[in-house]
Amino acid sequence: MPAVAKRARAAAEASGASLKNEFVAFKTNRIVEVASHLFYQRGYSSCTLDNVADNLGVTKPFLYSYFKNKEAILAAICEVGISEALAVLETTLAGEHKDHRALLSEVVRQVGKIVIDRQEYVVVYQREMKHLSAADHERILRLRHSFDHQIAELIREGVEAGEFREDTDSFVAVWIGGLISWIPTWYSPGGQRSAEDVVDQLVAAALRLAGAE
Repeated sequence: MPAVAKRARAAAEASGASLKNEFVAFKTNRIVEVASHLFYQRGYSSCTLDNVADNLGVTKPFLYSYFKNKEAILAAICEVGISEALAVLETTLAGEHKDHRALLSEVVRQVGKIVIDRQEYVVVYQREMKHLSAADHERILRLRHSFDHQIAELIREGVEAGEFREDTDSFVAVWIGGLISWIPTWYSPGGQRSAEDVVDQLVAAALRLAGAE
């Protein structure tokens, strides 16, 4: 086979694989989205895979082709928020250089928006994580610890640069993470505070904790 034909064939195969992966990701995300809403409304224990399948308009065997059981779906739901938060954090830190105060503000603002957008996912995690397997629980905790560690490093560097108060302990990263994760307890869509107001207050609180004000 001519080299040009081989390259064309390889490109076509790669394109086909990419489309297949996108299709699988779409269906997986759709299952997670519907299951998250049902777990949020009814509770994990009260919701069955039959309920999830019925709401999706598919059969239960279809679900098993993507997740081995209901617990695996719960683990995927619980991982959404922290995975997106880490992606935002790493993208922000790798972007155009800014001072540490601006970096912390941007990270907290973007992650706060994620928690608001993914509020049902976050509530399901907080309420139902007791149903996770030990392995899934540890894996998600490692992701959370990675987020806290990178925020702590950002604060430590800000202290060294003189941008944060010199007596600020980098452990406040854990407090900042706590503030972010508990947004669903004091924010309600359509409530007295808008999402923008909540995020603004969150950023201001994080900066105070870091000793930037």
